[in-house]
Amino acid sequence: MQVTPSGERSFPTPPTPNALDFESARFANRDTVVLPDEMIIRILMNLGTTDIAVCRRVNRQWQTVIDTSHLLARSFYRDCHLTQRINSLAAQRNLAVERYHSHIRGWLADFSNMGRKTAEWLDNILEDKYFPEVLFFSIPNLLLNSNGLTYQNTATIGHLGVVRRNEGLVQDASFSPDGKYLVTPLYDNAAKLWELEGGQWREKVTLRHFAWVMRASFSPDGKLLMTVSSDYICKIWQLEDDQWQEKGTIELFSPITNASFSPNGKYLVTVSDAAIIWWHVDGKWQEKATIEHSLWVVTNAQFSFDGKHLLTSFVNGTVKILRLDDGQWEEKFIIHDPCCVRNARFSPDGKHLVTIASGVQSGYPVYYAKIWELVDDQLQERVTTQQWQEKATIGHSGLVRDVHFSLDGKHLVTASRDGTVKICGLVDGKWQVKATIWHSGSVAKASFSRDGKLLVTASCDATTKICGLVGGEWQEIVTIEHPKAVTNASFSPDYQLVTVSGDNTARIWVLKDKENDDNS
Repeated sequence: MQVTPSGERSFPTPPTPNALDFESARFANRDTVVLPDEMIIRILMNLGTTDIAVCRRVNRQWQTVIDTSHLLARSFYRDCHLTQRINSLAAQRNLAVERYHSHIRGWLADFSNMGRKTAEWLDNILEDKYFPEVLFFSIPNLLLNSNGLTYQNTATIGHLGVVRRNEGLVQDASFSPDGKYLVTPLYDNAAKLWELEGGQWREKVTLRHFAWVMRASFSPDGKLLMTVSSDYICKIWQLEDDQWQEKGTIELFSPITNASFSPNGKYLVTVSDAAIIWWHVDGKWQEKATIEHSLWVVTNAQFSFDGKHLLTSFVNGTVKILRLDDGQWEEKFIIHDPCCVRNARFSPDGKHLVTIASGVQSGYPVYYAKIWELVDDQLQERVTTQQWQEKATIGHSGLVRDVHFSLDGKHLVTASRDGTVKICGLVDGKWQVKATIWHSGSVAKASFSRDGKLLVTASCDATTKICGLVGGEWQEIVTIEHPKAVTNASFSPDYQLVTVSGDNTARIWVLKDKENDDNS
Protein backbone atom coordinates (compact mmCIF):
# COMPACT_ATOMS: atom_id res chain seq x y z
CA MET A 1 0.00 0.00 0.00
CA GLN A 2 1.20 3.52 -0.80
CA VAL A 3 0.28 6.83 0.89
CA THR A 4 -0.08 9.90 -1.31
CA PRO A 5 0.79 13.44 -0.09
CA SER A 6 -2.94 14.16 0.21
CA GLY A 7 -3.32 11.26 2.58
CA GLU A 8 -5.09 8.98 0.10
CA ARG A 9 -4.01 5.35 0.22
CA SER A 10 -3.84 3.02 -2.74
CA PHE A 11 -2.43 -0.42 -3.39
CA PRO A 12 0.70 -0.84 -5.54
CA THR A 13 -0.12 -2.30 -8.93
CA PRO A 14 1.81 -5.16 -10.52
CA PRO A 15 4.73 -4.07 -12.73
CA THR A 16 3.94 -3.70 -16.42
CA PRO A 17 6.21 -3.43 -19.49
CA ASN A 18 7.53 0.03 -20.35
CA ALA A 19 5.52 0.04 -23.56
CA LEU A 20 2.32 -0.35 -21.58
CA ASP A 21 3.37 2.42 -19.20
CA PHE A 22 3.97 4.68 -22.18
CA GLU A 23 0.63 3.86 -23.79
CA SER A 24 -1.15 4.29 -20.47
CA ALA A 25 0.38 7.74 -20.05
CA ARG A 26 -0.69 8.70 -23.57
CA PHE A 27 -4.32 7.85 -22.99
CA ALA A 28 -4.65 8.77 -19.31
CA ASN A 29 -5.65 12.39 -19.96
CA ARG A 30 -7.55 11.96 -23.22
CA ASP A 31 -11.28 12.46 -23.43
CA THR A 32 -13.02 9.10 -23.53
CA VAL A 33 -16.61 7.95 -23.70
CA VAL A 34 -18.03 7.98 -20.18
CA LEU A 35 -19.55 4.63 -19.23
CA PRO A 36 -21.81 3.90 -16.25
CA ASP A 37 -19.81 2.70 -13.26
CA GLU A 38 -21.84 -0.52 -13.13
CA MET A 39 -20.84 -1.33 -16.71
CA ILE A 40 -17.15 -0.67 -16.00
CA ILE A 41 -17.28 -3.00 -12.99
CA ARG A 42 -18.90 -5.78 -15.01
CA ILE A 43 -16.31 -5.43 -17.78
CA LEU A 44 -13.26 -5.28 -15.54
CA MET A 45 -14.28 -8.12 -13.21
CA ASN A 46 -13.91 -10.48 -16.16
CA LEU A 47 -10.19 -9.64 -16.27
CA GLY A 48 -7.28 -10.88 -14.19
CA THR A 49 -5.64 -8.82 -11.46
CA THR A 50 -2.71 -7.71 -13.63
CA ASP A 51 -5.01 -6.63 -16.46
CA ILE A 52 -7.17 -4.62 -14.07
CA ALA A 53 -4.02 -2.92 -12.77
CA VAL A 54 -3.15 -1.90 -16.35
CA CYS A 55 -6.70 -0.66 -16.98
CA ARG A 56 -6.44 1.43 -13.84
CA ARG A 57 -3.91 3.60 -15.65
CA VAL A 58 -6.00 4.18 -18.76
CA ASN A 59 -8.23 7.00 -17.54
CA ARG A 60 -9.31 8.71 -14.36
CA GLN A 61 -12.85 7.34 -14.40
CA TRP A 62 -11.64 3.74 -14.45
CA GLN A 63 -9.07 4.48 -11.74
CA THR A 64 -11.77 5.91 -9.48
CA VAL A 65 -14.15 2.99 -10.08
CA ILE A 66 -11.40 0.41 -9.48
CA ASP A 67 -10.30 2.03 -6.24
CA THR A 68 -13.72 2.78 -4.76
CA SER A 69 -15.10 -0.65 -5.71
CA HIS A 70 -11.98 -2.55 -4.57
CA LEU A 71 -11.78 -4.30 -7.96
CA LEU A 72 -8.09 -5.22 -7.62
CA ALA A 73 -8.68 -6.81 -4.23
CA ARG A 74 -11.80 -8.65 -5.41
CA SER A 75 -10.04 -10.00 -8.50
CA PHE A 76 -7.01 -11.06 -6.45
CA TYR A 77 -9.26 -12.83 -3.94
CA ARG A 78 -11.08 -14.67 -6.72
CA ASP A 79 -7.95 -15.62 -8.69
CA CYS A 80 -6.31 -17.09 -5.59
CA HIS A 81 -9.31 -19.26 -4.63
CA LEU A 82 -9.56 -17.48 -1.29
CA THR A 83 -13.35 -17.59 -0.90
CA GLN A 84 -14.23 -19.34 2.35
CA ARG A 85 -16.55 -22.36 2.13
CA ILE A 86 -19.04 -20.98 4.62
CA ASN A 87 -22.74 -20.27 4.49
CA SER A 88 -22.97 -16.62 3.45
CA LEU A 89 -21.02 -13.55 2.42
CA ALA A 90 -22.08 -11.93 5.69
CA ALA A 91 -20.59 -14.82 7.66
CA GLN A 92 -17.44 -14.54 5.55
CA ARG A 93 -17.12 -10.84 6.36
CA ASN A 94 -17.80 -11.44 10.07
CA LEU A 95 -15.08 -14.10 10.16
CA ALA A 96 -12.57 -11.74 8.53
CA VAL A 97 -13.43 -8.96 11.00
CA GLU A 98 -13.05 -11.40 13.91
CA ARG A 99 -9.61 -12.54 12.68
CA TYR A 100 -8.61 -8.92 12.10
CA HIS A 101 -9.42 -7.90 15.67
CA SER A 102 -8.08 -11.05 17.35
CA HIS A 103 -4.67 -11.12 15.69
CA ILE A 104 -4.10 -9.37 12.39
CA ARG A 105 -4.53 -5.77 13.52
CA GLY A 106 -2.02 -6.14 16.36
CA TRP A 107 0.43 -7.83 14.01
CA LEU A 108 0.07 -5.03 11.42
CA ALA A 109 0.64 -2.39 14.10
CA ASP A 110 3.87 -4.11 15.18
CA PHE A 111 5.02 -4.90 11.65
CA SER A 112 6.12 -1.42 10.53
CA ASN A 113 5.00 2.21 10.18
CA MET A 114 3.30 1.28 6.92
CA GLY A 115 1.65 -1.63 8.72
CA ARG A 116 0.22 0.76 11.29
CA LYS A 117 -1.12 3.02 8.52
CA THR A 118 -2.62 -0.01 6.82
CA ALA A 119 -4.38 -0.97 10.07
CA GLU A 120 -5.73 2.58 10.47
CA TRP A 121 -7.09 2.48 6.92
CA LEU A 122 -8.66 -0.95 7.44
CA ASP A 123 -10.32 0.33 10.62
CA ASN A 124 -12.31 2.74 8.45
CA ILE A 125 -13.70 0.07 6.10
CA LEU A 126 -14.69 -2.63 8.61
CA GLU A 127 -18.33 -2.32 7.50
CA ASP A 128 -17.52 -2.62 3.79
CA LYS A 129 -18.92 -5.83 2.32
CA TYR A 130 -15.61 -6.41 0.53
CA PHE A 131 -13.52 -6.13 3.69
CA PRO A 132 -12.23 -9.78 3.46
CA GLU A 133 -10.98 -9.17 -0.07
CA VAL A 134 -9.26 -5.90 0.85
CA LEU A 135 -7.72 -7.40 4.00
CA PHE A 136 -6.09 -10.35 2.27
CA PHE A 137 -5.04 -8.23 -0.70
CA SER A 138 -3.22 -5.71 1.46
CA ILE A 139 -1.16 -8.18 3.51
CA PRO A 140 0.97 -9.80 0.74
CA ASN A 141 1.61 -6.38 -0.77
CA LEU A 142 2.78 -5.12 2.61
CA LEU A 143 5.11 -8.10 3.07
CA LEU A 144 6.65 -7.95 -0.38
CA ASN A 145 7.09 -4.14 -0.32
CA SER A 146 8.77 -4.11 3.09
CA ASN A 147 12.38 -3.08 3.71
CA GLY A 148 13.26 -6.73 4.34
CA LEU A 149 11.67 -9.30 6.63
CA THR A 150 12.70 -10.69 9.97
CA TYR A 151 10.82 -13.02 12.32
CA GLN A 152 9.69 -13.38 15.92
CA ASN A 153 8.93 -16.62 17.79
CA THR A 154 5.58 -16.07 19.53
CA ALA A 155 4.88 -19.58 20.87
CA THR A 156 6.63 -22.91 21.38
CA ILE A 157 4.55 -26.07 21.75
CA GLY A 158 6.14 -29.15 23.30
CA HIS A 159 8.83 -29.85 25.90
CA LEU A 160 12.36 -28.57 25.46
CA GLY A 161 13.76 -30.44 28.48
CA VAL A 162 13.75 -34.04 29.70
CA VAL A 163 10.39 -35.77 29.27
CA ARG A 164 8.88 -39.00 30.53
CA ARG A 165 7.05 -41.55 28.37
CA ASN A 166 7.22 -39.22 25.34
CA GLU A 167 4.88 -36.76 27.04
CA GLY A 168 4.33 -33.64 24.96
CA LEU A 169 6.64 -34.62 22.09
CA VAL A 170 5.30 -32.98 18.91
CA GLN A 171 5.82 -34.68 15.56
CA ASP A 172 3.70 -32.51 13.24
CA ALA A 173 1.45 -29.43 13.17
CA SER A 174 -1.14 -27.95 10.83
CA PHE A 175 -3.46 -24.92 10.83
CA SER A 176 -7.19 -25.01 10.27
CA PRO A 177 -8.34 -23.36 7.00
CA ASP A 178 -9.44 -20.21 8.84
CA GLY A 179 -6.24 -20.02 10.91
CA LYS A 180 -8.15 -20.11 14.20
CA TYR A 181 -6.93 -23.56 15.28
CA LEU A 182 -3.68 -25.50 15.25
CA VAL A 183 -3.51 -29.27 15.74
CA THR A 184 -0.38 -31.08 16.92
CA PRO A 185 -0.19 -34.91 16.87
CA LEU A 186 1.76 -36.19 19.89
CA TYR A 187 3.71 -39.33 20.73
CA ASP A 188 1.79 -39.77 24.00
CA ASN A 189 -1.39 -41.19 22.40
CA ALA A 190 -3.09 -37.87 21.80
CA ALA A 191 -3.41 -34.84 19.58
CA LYS A 192 -3.75 -31.39 21.05
CA LEU A 193 -5.88 -28.66 19.57
CA TRP A 194 -4.82 -25.05 20.12
CA GLU A 195 -6.98 -21.95 19.62
CA LEU A 196 -5.85 -18.40 18.85
CA GLU A 197 -7.48 -16.03 21.32
CA GLY A 198 -6.48 -12.42 21.79
CA GLY A 199 -3.33 -12.97 19.78
CA GLN A 200 -2.21 -15.86 22.02
CA TRP A 201 -2.29 -19.60 21.34
CA ARG A 202 -4.06 -21.50 24.13
CA GLU A 203 -4.76 -25.19 24.53
CA LYS A 204 -8.35 -25.95 23.55
CA VAL A 205 -8.78 -29.71 23.97
CA THR A 206 -6.85 -32.99 24.02
CA LEU A 207 -8.03 -35.64 21.55
CA ARG A 208 -7.28 -39.11 22.95
CA HIS A 209 -6.23 -42.36 21.24
CA PHE A 210 -4.92 -45.70 22.53
CA ALA A 211 -1.68 -45.43 20.49
CA TRP A 212 0.60 -42.63 19.31
CA VAL A 213 -1.07 -40.22 16.90
CA MET A 214 0.85 -40.10 13.62
CA ARG A 215 -1.03 -37.37 11.72
CA ALA A 216 -3.97 -35.00 11.92
CA SER A 217 -5.63 -32.67 9.44
CA PHE A 218 -8.72 -30.50 9.01
CA SER A 219 -11.39 -30.75 6.35
CA PRO A 220 -11.32 -27.90 3.78
CA ASP A 221 -14.31 -26.20 5.44
CA GLY A 222 -12.64 -26.46 8.86
CA LYS A 223 -15.61 -28.16 10.52
CA LEU A 224 -14.10 -31.64 10.70
CA LEU A 225 -10.78 -32.93 12.01
CA MET A 226 -9.20 -36.30 11.30
CA THR A 227 -6.62 -38.02 13.55
CA VAL A 228 -4.76 -41.24 12.67
CA SER A 229 -2.99 -43.43 15.23
CA SER A 230 -0.46 -46.25 14.96
CA ASP A 231 -3.07 -48.88 15.93
CA TYR A 232 -4.74 -48.52 12.47
CA ILE A 233 -7.55 -46.30 13.75
CA CYS A 234 -8.81 -43.07 12.22
CA LYS A 235 -11.05 -40.84 14.32
CA ILE A 236 -13.24 -38.02 12.99
CA TRP A 237 -14.02 -35.03 15.21
CA GLN A 238 -16.60 -32.32 14.54
CA LEU A 239 -16.89 -28.73 15.73
CA GLU A 240 -20.30 -28.16 17.34
CA ASP A 241 -21.20 -25.21 19.56
CA ASP A 242 -17.51 -24.26 19.80
CA GLN A 243 -16.63 -27.76 21.07
CA TRP A 244 -14.79 -30.57 19.26
CA GLN A 245 -16.58 -33.89 19.68
CA GLU A 246 -15.76 -37.38 18.43
CA LYS A 247 -18.19 -38.26 15.64
CA GLY A 248 -16.81 -41.41 14.05
CA THR A 249 -14.17 -44.15 14.20
CA ILE A 250 -12.73 -46.10 11.28
CA GLU A 251 -10.69 -49.20 12.10
CA LEU A 252 -8.56 -51.00 9.50
CA PHE A 253 -6.33 -54.09 9.55
CA SER A 254 -3.16 -52.44 8.20
CA PRO A 255 -1.27 -49.19 8.85
CA ILE A 256 -2.97 -46.02 7.62
CA THR A 257 -0.30 -44.05 5.76
CA ASN A 258 -2.52 -41.12 4.84
CA ALA A 259 -6.10 -39.86 4.99
CA SER A 260 -7.89 -36.77 3.68
CA PHE A 261 -11.35 -35.24 3.34
CA SER A 262 -13.21 -34.22 0.22
CA PRO A 263 -13.83 -30.44 -0.03
CA ASN A 264 -17.42 -30.72 1.23
CA GLY A 265 -16.44 -33.07 4.08
CA LYS A 266 -18.90 -35.72 2.91
CA TYR A 267 -16.20 -38.19 1.84
CA LEU A 268 -12.97 -39.37 3.44
CA VAL A 269 -10.27 -41.46 1.79
CA THR A 270 -7.86 -43.60 3.80
CA VAL A 271 -4.65 -45.05 2.36
CA SER A 272 -3.38 -48.40 3.63
CA ASP A 273 -2.91 -51.54 1.55
CA ALA A 274 -5.75 -50.09 -0.55
CA ALA A 275 -7.42 -46.70 -0.92
CA ILE A 276 -10.86 -46.80 0.69
CA ILE A 277 -13.46 -44.08 0.19
CA TRP A 278 -15.79 -43.56 3.14
CA TRP A 279 -18.92 -41.44 3.12
CA HIS A 280 -20.98 -39.88 5.85
CA VAL A 281 -24.54 -41.18 5.83
CA ASP A 282 -27.12 -41.43 8.62
CA GLY A 283 -24.59 -40.06 11.10
CA LYS A 284 -22.04 -42.81 10.43
CA TRP A 285 -18.98 -43.24 8.23
CA GLN A 286 -19.53 -46.18 5.88
CA GLU A 287 -17.34 -47.73 3.20
CA LYS A 288 -18.30 -46.46 -0.25
CA ALA A 289 -15.62 -47.82 -2.60
CA THR A 290 -12.25 -49.58 -2.54
CA ILE A 291 -9.49 -48.79 -5.04
CA GLU A 292 -6.72 -51.34 -5.42
CA HIS A 293 -4.45 -52.67 -8.15
CA SER A 294 -3.64 -56.37 -7.97
CA LEU A 295 -0.90 -56.81 -5.35
CA TRP A 296 0.55 -53.33 -5.81
CA VAL A 297 0.56 -51.01 -2.82
CA VAL A 298 -1.30 -47.68 -2.89
CA THR A 299 1.08 -44.81 -2.16
CA ASN A 300 -1.36 -41.91 -1.90
CA ALA A 301 -4.86 -40.63 -2.68
CA GLN A 302 -6.18 -37.08 -3.02
CA PHE A 303 -9.50 -35.46 -3.92
CA SER A 304 -9.68 -32.75 -6.55
CA PHE A 305 -10.48 -29.23 -5.40
CA ASP A 306 -14.05 -29.50 -6.71
CA GLY A 307 -14.51 -32.85 -4.95
CA LYS A 308 -15.65 -34.63 -8.11
CA HIS A 309 -12.46 -36.62 -8.76
CA LEU A 310 -10.07 -38.79 -6.76
CA LEU A 311 -6.43 -39.32 -7.71
CA THR A 312 -4.67 -42.51 -6.54
CA SER A 313 -1.07 -43.61 -7.13
CA PHE A 314 0.56 -47.05 -6.92
CA VAL A 315 4.04 -48.49 -6.43
CA ASN A 316 4.04 -50.03 -9.92
CA GLY A 317 3.76 -46.63 -11.63
CA THR A 318 0.00 -46.66 -12.17
CA VAL A 319 -2.11 -43.60 -11.47
CA LYS A 320 -5.89 -43.99 -11.37
CA ILE A 321 -8.39 -41.14 -11.61
CA LEU A 322 -11.94 -41.77 -10.43
CA ARG A 323 -14.96 -39.53 -11.01
CA LEU A 324 -18.09 -39.19 -8.92
CA ASP A 325 -21.10 -39.96 -11.16
CA ASP A 326 -24.62 -40.27 -9.73
CA GLY A 327 -23.23 -41.01 -6.28
CA GLN A 328 -20.81 -43.69 -7.48
CA TRP A 329 -17.03 -43.48 -7.83
CA GLU A 330 -16.04 -44.83 -11.25
CA GLU A 331 -12.60 -45.24 -12.83
CA LYS A 332 -12.21 -42.77 -15.74
CA PHE A 333 -8.48 -42.45 -16.51
CA ILE A 334 -5.28 -44.43 -16.01
CA ILE A 335 -1.78 -42.95 -16.34
CA HIS A 336 1.31 -45.16 -16.56
CA ASP A 337 4.83 -44.20 -15.49
CA PRO A 338 7.85 -46.51 -15.91
CA CYS A 339 8.91 -45.89 -12.31
CA CYS A 340 7.31 -46.14 -8.88
CA VAL A 341 4.84 -43.28 -8.34
CA ARG A 342 5.11 -42.15 -4.73
CA ASN A 343 2.62 -39.30 -4.76
CA ALA A 344 0.24 -37.40 -7.04
CA ARG A 345 -1.69 -34.15 -6.73
CA PHE A 346 -4.28 -32.21 -8.73
CA SER A 347 -3.90 -28.54 -9.60
CA PRO A 348 -6.67 -26.34 -8.13
CA ASP A 349 -8.47 -26.02 -11.48
CA GLY A 350 -8.22 -29.78 -12.15
CA LYS A 351 -6.58 -29.23 -15.54
CA HIS A 352 -3.13 -30.36 -14.41
CA LEU A 353 -1.75 -32.99 -12.08
CA VAL A 354 1.74 -33.78 -10.88
CA THR A 355 3.26 -37.17 -10.07
CA ILE A 356 6.37 -37.91 -8.01
CA ALA A 357 8.35 -40.93 -9.17
CA SER A 358 11.65 -42.73 -8.57
CA GLY A 359 13.31 -45.80 -10.01
CA VAL A 360 16.17 -47.11 -12.10
CA GLN A 361 16.61 -46.41 -15.80
CA SER A 362 19.57 -47.68 -17.88
CA GLY A 363 21.20 -48.81 -14.65
CA TYR A 364 21.05 -45.37 -13.00
CA PRO A 365 18.69 -44.10 -10.27
CA VAL A 366 16.25 -41.42 -11.40
CA TYR A 367 14.10 -39.03 -9.36
CA TYR A 368 11.60 -36.65 -10.88
CA ALA A 369 8.20 -35.01 -10.87
CA LYS A 370 6.04 -35.04 -13.99
CA ILE A 371 3.34 -32.53 -14.86
CA TRP A 372 0.36 -33.80 -16.85
CA GLU A 373 -2.36 -31.81 -18.60
CA LEU A 374 -5.95 -32.78 -19.37
CA VAL A 375 -6.46 -32.15 -23.10
CA ASP A 376 -9.27 -32.69 -25.57
CA ASP A 377 -8.59 -35.23 -28.30
CA GLN A 378 -10.94 -35.12 -31.27
CA LEU A 379 -11.13 -38.69 -32.61
CA GLN A 380 -13.53 -37.95 -35.44
CA GLU A 381 -16.06 -35.34 -36.44
CA ARG A 382 -18.21 -34.29 -33.46
CA VAL A 383 -16.62 -36.93 -31.24
CA THR A 384 -14.27 -35.56 -28.61
CA THR A 385 -12.63 -37.40 -25.74
CA GLN A 386 -10.18 -36.32 -23.04
CA GLN A 387 -6.81 -37.70 -22.06
CA TRP A 388 -3.92 -36.81 -19.78
CA GLN A 389 -0.72 -35.86 -21.61
CA GLU A 390 2.75 -35.45 -20.14
CA LYS A 391 3.80 -31.80 -20.36
CA ALA A 392 7.03 -31.41 -18.36
CA THR A 393 9.54 -33.36 -16.26
CA ILE A 394 11.33 -31.78 -13.29
CA GLY A 395 14.46 -33.74 -12.52
CA HIS A 396 16.33 -34.02 -9.23
CA SER A 397 19.44 -35.90 -8.12
CA GLY A 398 17.69 -37.20 -5.01
CA LEU A 399 14.25 -38.45 -3.98
CA VAL A 400 11.48 -35.87 -4.42
CA ARG A 401 9.84 -35.67 -1.00
CA ASP A 402 7.12 -33.07 -1.49
CA VAL A 403 5.25 -31.26 -4.26
CA HIS A 404 2.54 -28.57 -4.27
CA PHE A 405 0.67 -26.32 -6.68
CA SER A 406 -0.02 -22.73 -5.67
CA LEU A 407 -3.73 -22.03 -5.21
CA ASP A 408 -3.85 -19.90 -8.36
CA GLY A 409 -2.41 -22.87 -10.29
CA LYS A 410 0.37 -20.78 -11.84
CA HIS A 411 3.29 -22.24 -9.89
CA LEU A 412 4.50 -25.63 -8.72
CA VAL A 413 7.17 -26.41 -6.13
CA THR A 414 9.18 -29.60 -5.62
CA ALA A 415 11.31 -30.39 -2.54
CA SER A 416 14.06 -32.99 -2.78
CA ARG A 417 16.51 -34.98 -0.72
CA ASP A 418 19.24 -33.47 -2.93
CA GLY A 419 18.88 -30.20 -0.96
CA THR A 420 17.06 -28.23 -3.65
CA VAL A 421 13.64 -26.70 -4.02
CA LYS A 422 12.56 -26.01 -7.60
CA ILE A 423 9.83 -23.50 -8.39
CA CYS A 424 8.17 -23.93 -11.78
CA GLY A 425 5.89 -21.43 -13.47
CA LEU A 426 3.32 -21.73 -16.23
CA VAL A 427 4.47 -19.39 -19.03
CA ASP A 428 2.59 -19.25 -22.35
CA GLY A 429 1.18 -22.70 -21.73
CA LYS A 430 4.55 -24.26 -20.87
CA TRP A 431 6.00 -25.20 -17.48
CA GLN A 432 9.47 -23.80 -16.82
CA VAL A 433 11.80 -23.88 -13.81
CA LYS A 434 11.79 -20.26 -12.61
CA ALA A 435 14.02 -20.56 -9.54
CA THR A 436 16.03 -23.04 -7.48
CA ILE A 437 16.39 -22.63 -3.71
CA TRP A 438 19.40 -24.36 -2.14
CA HIS A 439 19.75 -25.97 1.28
CA SER A 440 22.77 -27.81 2.69
CA GLY A 441 20.63 -30.83 3.58
CA SER A 442 17.57 -32.76 2.48
CA VAL A 443 14.37 -30.69 2.09
CA ALA A 444 11.32 -32.33 3.65
CA LYS A 445 8.60 -29.82 2.80
CA ALA A 446 7.90 -26.79 0.64
CA SER A 447 4.56 -25.01 0.38
CA PHE A 448 3.04 -21.73 -0.79
CA SER A 449 1.15 -19.16 1.22
CA ARG A 450 -2.53 -18.91 0.44
CA ASP A 451 -2.05 -16.04 -2.02
CA GLY A 452 0.81 -17.83 -3.81
CA LYS A 453 3.26 -14.96 -3.32
CA LEU A 454 5.31 -16.52 -0.49
CA LEU A 455 6.98 -19.92 -0.22
CA VAL A 456 8.33 -21.66 2.88
CA THR A 457 10.77 -24.60 3.00
CA ALA A 458 11.72 -27.06 5.76
CA SER A 459 15.13 -28.74 5.70
CA CYS A 460 17.22 -31.13 7.78
CA ASP A 461 19.97 -28.46 7.73
CA ALA A 462 17.95 -26.94 10.62
CA THR A 463 16.70 -23.98 8.62
CA THR A 464 13.43 -22.71 7.21
CA LYS A 465 13.64 -20.38 4.23
CA ILE A 466 10.95 -17.94 3.15
CA CYS A 467 10.96 -16.80 -0.47
CA GLY A 468 8.81 -14.16 -2.13
CA LEU A 469 7.59 -13.41 -5.64
CA VAL A 470 9.03 -9.91 -6.11
CA GLY A 471 8.69 -8.21 -9.47
CA GLY A 472 7.93 -11.51 -11.15
CA GLU A 473 11.07 -13.19 -9.74
CA TRP A 474 11.37 -15.56 -6.77
CA GLN A 475 13.85 -14.33 -4.16
CA GLU A 476 15.02 -15.61 -0.76
CA ILE A 477 13.94 -13.02 1.78
CA VAL A 478 14.55 -14.55 5.22
CA THR A 479 16.08 -17.66 6.83
CA ILE A 480 14.95 -18.97 10.24
CA GLU A 481 17.42 -21.15 12.14
CA HIS A 482 16.39 -24.02 14.44
CA PRO A 483 18.28 -26.15 16.96
CA LYS A 484 17.64 -29.33 14.93
CA ALA A 485 16.33 -30.53 11.57
CA VAL A 486 13.06 -28.98 10.42
CA THR A 487 10.50 -31.57 9.30
CA ASN A 488 7.55 -29.35 8.41
CA ALA A 489 6.65 -25.71 7.83
CA SER A 490 3.47 -24.00 6.63
CA PHE A 491 1.66 -20.65 6.63
CA SER A 492 -1.70 -19.92 8.19
CA PRO A 493 -4.18 -17.86 6.13
CA ASP A 494 -3.20 -14.76 8.14
CA TYR A 495 0.54 -15.34 7.56
CA GLN A 496 1.59 -16.85 10.83
CA LEU A 497 4.13 -19.62 10.32
CA VAL A 498 4.39 -22.95 12.12
CA THR A 499 7.54 -25.09 12.01
CA VAL A 500 8.21 -28.54 13.46
CA SER A 501 11.78 -29.55 14.28
CA GLY A 502 13.73 -32.56 15.47
CA ASP A 503 13.63 -31.42 19.09
CA ASN A 504 9.95 -32.51 19.02
CA THR A 505 8.53 -29.01 19.27
CA ALA A 506 6.31 -26.84 17.10
CA ARG A 507 7.17 -23.14 16.93
CA ILE A 508 4.87 -20.36 15.77
CA TRP A 509 6.41 -17.29 14.13
CA VAL A 510 5.24 -13.89 12.90
CA LEU A 511 7.00 -11.82 10.26
CA LYS A 512 8.09 -8.23 10.85
CA ASP A 513 9.69 -5.46 8.80
CA LYS A 514 13.44 -5.71 9.39
CA GLU A 515 13.98 -1.96 9.48
CA ASN A 516 11.22 -1.53 12.05
CA ASP A 517 12.69 -4.37 14.14
CA ASP A 518 16.17 -2.79 14.01
CA ASN A 519 14.78 0.51 15.26
CA SER A 520 12.79 -1.01 18.12
